[in-house]
Amino acid sequence: MRKKLLWVAGGVVVLVILVMIALSVFVDVDQFRPEVEKQATQALGRQLTIGKLRLALFSGGISAEQIVLADDPKFSKDPFLTAKSMTIGADLTALIFHKKLAVNSFTIHSPQLTLIELKDGKWNFSSLAKSNEPAKSPQAPASSAPPDFSVGSFVLDDGQVTIRHLAAPTKSSVYTNLRLEASNVSLQSAFPFKASATPPGGGSLSLEGTAGPLAQQSERTPLTADVKVRDFDLGKSGFNPQNSPIRGQVDLDMHLASDGTRADVTANVTGKKLCLVAGCSPADAPIAVELKADYDFTKQLATLRSGQLKIVNSVTALAGTIDMHGDTPRLNMRAEAGALAVNDLVRILPAVGVIMPSGAKLEGGTASLKATATGLTHDLVTAGHVSMKNSRLTGYNLGGELSAMGKLVGLPTGSDTDIQELSADFQVTPQGSKLDNILLILPAIGKLTGNGTIGAQNELNFPMKAELDMSHSAVGKISSVLGRKSTTMQISFHVTGTTSKPKFMPDALGSFGAVGGDAAGALGGVTGKVPRKDALGNLGGMFGKKKK
Repeated sequence: MRKKLLWVAGGVVVLVILVMIALSVFVDVDQFRPEVEKQATQALGRQLTIGKLRLALFSGGISAEQIVLADDPKFSKDPFLTAKSMTIGADLTALIFHKKLAVNSFTIHSPQLTLIELKDGKWNFSSLAKSNEPAKSPQAPASSAPPDFSVGSFVLDDGQVTIRHLAAPTKSSVYTNLRLEASNVSLQSAFPFKASATPPGGGSLSLEGTAGPLAQQSERTPLTADVKVRDFDLGKSGFNPQNSPIRGQVDLDMHLASDGTRADVTANVTGKKLCLVAGCSPADAPIAVELKADYDFTKQLATLRSGQLKIVNSVTALAGTIDMHGDTPRLNMRAEAGALAVNDLVRILPAVGVIMPSGAKLEGGTASLKATATGLTHDLVTAGHVSMKNSRLTGYNLGGELSAMGKLVGLPTGSDTDIQELSADFQVTPQGSKLDNILLILPAIGKLTGNGTIGAQNELNFPMKAELDMSHSAVGKISSVLGRKSTTMQISFHVTGTTSKPKFMPDALGSFGAVGGDAAGALGGVTGKVPRKDALGNLGGMFGKKKK
């Protein structure tokens, strides 16, 4: 009995296979190819060419090879999309017995898409599903709406997208592992979708939401979507020029709701290991941005309703606009903060090119900031005023550097220096930084002022002046004995080297001058400003001795 059942089952399988083979031979599905191409071309507004159609019973429909969708001729003569094969899900009963093609799904395998942006910001996908046919007569103008078209399921599987910007023809980026799924697709109504891809340099990108009905310009199609990006590599993204110093990784969580004219955007962006200017090193703390913005599609302009930049626990308020014209966004932003923790800020200093000497560190205190950032993202100019109070420099002997420079005595030395105040006007560009109106007040040392630049390789060029407190030095005590009230010393010096290895050099030998009569002569003997014998004579005069 068991053997008979096996024979029957085997016979059924063979019969099914024979039927499928017979149907494949006798049902000529390729006869539908011209109609499929015609309907798809009308729906997409682009010429679609399909290879020979074959019955694919095991996959429940029809298979085709070599799919080619033309591009808008304003952008390129090359195809907008090519694919190795496509599976069309169809009603087999209607196909076999009634010779009628009723399509319920499309799956395009290994598609290759090319997205191109013109200098004016228009994309080649904008004219998709837009009728290009002229009006048949003045009495019956052609409708601008796309023809009605619907399908139960549409899938792009294992695809690749190349993004090109004609404003910068050498710049492109490639996204791989593209998968797009949409159901109940119609050009006349909204439909759900989800998509995922691997960005250039790794990481992941995914979005899910609803789109439609399709607008005449595809980017104006109403859309609601949640976007998630992880480990997006800025250096390999293709959005920055090849010589751009900007690098690092970005995570993004964004909600977008668009009516096709304006969009409401809520986004949280976190930058990791960011490097923003030439000669920088990656920041060792993430930089997070939270924003709510309105986007105007006509102006291609995003306006911040609210924004915050967070570094650890310190928050800076943001305001301004982002212009999305062209291939690179242009920023016009303002930032303001009143009580930032210095311990938080020092963690991102390397990202803006401030590399401190080995072992040196700022600890404690607060900082305030007012700044603007304007220009293209890869050529940003950031300018403003920064101040810091009640902090401490550890791990670096600043007093020793100043003392050694002029053989000064009495200045406190050691690895820690208290900072009462530090302020400066600044300008940061990809080429380097400029600081003006520098004021540094060190209670145990004195006051330093000046200006200077930090080059693209962190090289320093700072002409400075110092008003040193010599009250605890031998010279200061001499001045006190002589009845002088002032015990300060004016010196001029230059800071060169790099931010990690600064060098302190006097402007010229003998450029030191003490406020306090004979004390200046005494100091001159140390510094070389006056002959040593005169200095000794001055000292001798203090004890009732005459110079010889």
